[in-house]
Amino acid sequence: MLPVLPILLLFLLGFMLQKARFFHEDSVPYIKRIVTGLALPALLFRAFSTLVIESRYLVILPVVFATCALMVVLGKLIARVFQIKTPYFPIMMGGFEMGMFGYALFIAFYGQDQLGKAAFITLGQVLFVFTVLITMLTQAREGRQTTWSLFSRFFTSPIILGALAGIVAGILRPSVTIGPLLQSLGAFIGLLGDLTVPIITITIGYSIRIKKSGLLLSFATIATRKSLLLILALLINRYVIDGWLHMESVYRYALMVMFLTPPPFIISIFARDDAYGSSDYASNTISLDCIISIILVMVAAAIYR
Repeated sequence: MLPVLPILLLFLLGFMLQKARFFHEDSVPYIKRIVTGLALPALLFRAFSTLVIESRYLVILPVVFATCALMVVLGKLIARVFQIKTPYFPIMMGGFEMGMFGYALFIAFYGQDQLGKAAFITLGQVLFVFTVLITMLTQAREGRQTTWSLFSRFFTSPIILGALAGIVAGILRPSVTIGPLLQSLGAFIGLLGDLTVPIITITIGYSIRIKKSGLLLSFATIATRKSLLLILALLINRYVIDGWLHMESVYRYALMVMFLTPPPFIISIFARDDAYGSSDYASNTISLDCIISIILVMVAAAIYR
């Protein structure tokens, strides 16, 4: 079986549904909320509840966070050198869309039983997105925001709550007797989590919209981001995950998949429509990057060991 074929078919189905105008335009965000508010938290709960990690592995969190920060700094330098006017170019350099994109690809190639390890690898970038990136987006759109609003957004996110609840459940698991009620609850959470991949993939395909204007900058952004992140992924995998921490190979694959995913989709939601066409630039770049990322992850899964 070709592991990525079901994902590609769901992606294509979503795109065809868009052309057929299958959904009312206003309903698509609500369909995505099924994932962000219910299905993905359930999937992460199940993944983290069975995850066993060594404490020394925690060093990978600040490494990933620092990598995201470095990418933003490099983005600012590149924007200055090449006189890129949109304020969203450096923002597009940092963070990864794992929740609504990367997890589906990872599961397709490496299996759902390994998802907890991929989710662990992403924790550093999740913290980066909910703190640094959200702050940059809000400042670019509205101005400053309070520290309290950052903490509130982070700790009220269903995705974060699902992951935290899974960690707690994993800690309590050895001391809890699992009876019929808990087994039924676990089956319910499993069914809810299983909705994640098909809904995510269909909605991504449905949301692909590419405009001709500004395509050159979008391609340049993607090429710059992928090139830098590929180099960083190879370095981190060799010297940190393999050389220092001696982690299982699946952690290397998870980091590679993450570094090949598009920027967080939330950027296109926050991007304002300014004189530099930032809103169209963000949407175009992320849409194109989704297609390119699928191809690159397929190649990486085939040749990277």
